Amino acid sequence: MSDALRDGWSNADIDAFLRARVRPWSPPAHDGTTGARAPLRAVDDTGSKLEPSTAAVEARTVEQAKPEPATVTTLHSRQTFTSDDGWKSSLVTNEEGKVKPGVTKNWSLFLENMPATKGVFSFDAFSMQIMLMHCPPWEREGSSWEPRPLSDRDTHEAVQWLETFYMTPKASNILGVIATIAERAKFDALNDYLASLEWDGKERIARFASDYLGCAGDNYTPLVSERWLISSAARGLRPGCKVDTMPILEGPQGAKKSTALKFLYGERFFTDSLSDIGSKDAKMEMQGVWGLEVAEMHKLNQAETSDVKKFLSQQEDRFRPPYGKTVIRAPRRVVLAGTINPEGNPYLRDPTGARRFWPLECGVIKLDEIKRDRDQLWAEAVHKFNAGQHWWLENDGETAARVEQEKRTDVDVWTGVIAPAVKARVTITLLEVFKELGIPHKDASRLHADRVGRVMKKLGWETFRDRENGNDRLSFRNPNASDEALRAEENLNDGGW
Repeated sequence: MSDALRDGWSNADIDAFLRARVRPWSPPAHDGTTGARAPLRAVDDTGSKLEPSTAAVEARTVEQAKPEPATVTTLHSRQTFTSDDGWKSSLVTNEEGKVKPGVTKNWSLFLENMPATKGVFSFDAFSMQIMLMHCPPWEREGSSWEPRPLSDRDTHEAVQWLETFYMTPKASNILGVIATIAERAKFDALNDYLASLEWDGKERIARFASDYLGCAGDNYTPLVSERWLISSAARGLRPGCKVDTMPILEGPQGAKKSTALKFLYGERFFTDSLSDIGSKDAKMEMQGVWGLEVAEMHKLNQAETSDVKKFLSQQEDRFRPPYGKTVIRAPRRVVLAGTINPEGNPYLRDPTGARRFWPLECGVIKLDEIKRDRDQLWAEAVHKFNAGQHWWLENDGETAARVEQEKRTDVDVWTGVIAPAVKARVTITLLEVFKELGIPHKDASRLHADRVGRVMKKLGWETFRDRENGNDRLSFRNPNASDEALRAEENLNDGGW
């Protein structure tokens, strides 16, 4: 043994060497077959054999005692540990071989290896939370106990538990120790769930909107339905991938739209409540959320709708977690889904951002079927994502979506004035549009200009700067006008303002 230690063998090397060479002894069989030993029989004075029941005794087999567990002796403290307690050899001790009670490494070794706390702490990379995976020794285990996030109370309880072993932990340092232990046992709850699914081969996701949400449509609806679920699988398996679109479930109050989303994503991974989008609190609350409902979208004003669009385009979040001291970068795992009761009113206020929204008009929602088939819906979505199926719309899909989006886009009342005024024109200046609207030159503002610009873009006109003949005017051009019409209008004196 001393030679092995001198040659640099570790505790694990010695333990493996001993285990490989110790073998339990097995007695020979006595089943009466060829080669088996015959039972011994006694004889009387005449040489006659006596019956085994009265005199003979079979030779007894002796079971060899089980080998003692391999042990390791530390050179510094001369203490001996079994292989199961080998971690104790890593404890920091003083010159007398006594464990130092105030060393963070010793606290970590106790929390990570003592039977009562071994395997208790883990880190969920999806929710970015330290989890208690088993009941800790300071809590009474019952039939209803389930894994839960670490609480402030747990850190104080861990301090008191260590003190029972004559450790002297500091409450200010124990959270960092627990976080280190948990990080070594990291897992990803959403990734693990999706990776565990096995698809039965039956296609469902293209008909999810129609069969489960009661949505009508034979072209747009199946396409959006399929891309929506694949985009969710993509965010679950490839954090931070680009998903800048969201379905909007339309239906009357009480149609169970929110419940349908909760059943689809699962209560564990879903929320319908979040702090103001874009705030630091929202970024932290979003960790551990896969499906996020944006409710009552018809009540969002222009600024809030812009916040939702900006939020959709982001692929990662930067914030400082509660247990950390530095800012981290967290790739997005969440996907958004809106719910709305439009009552026939347009609710998309910005035509330029409407492409991000996929409206779905719901009918009778089948909650039991969603709950029943949830795993198979996601199994198919995962299968198609892994097969390379993309989750965005192209060509005919974009065209079909644009038709549905335009039906829900709020029309500016100025459109009714501007559209007839420009119908026969090829180009028109901003000041000329103001004149048609009855806005005096002295009262015109940047807000008026922006509003006119949005209406003209909605009508399909292009914006350009007219700097010819000493002018510098903001103007609009009809891109569908012929070259002849354009040249004819250029030769006219428009007499602008």
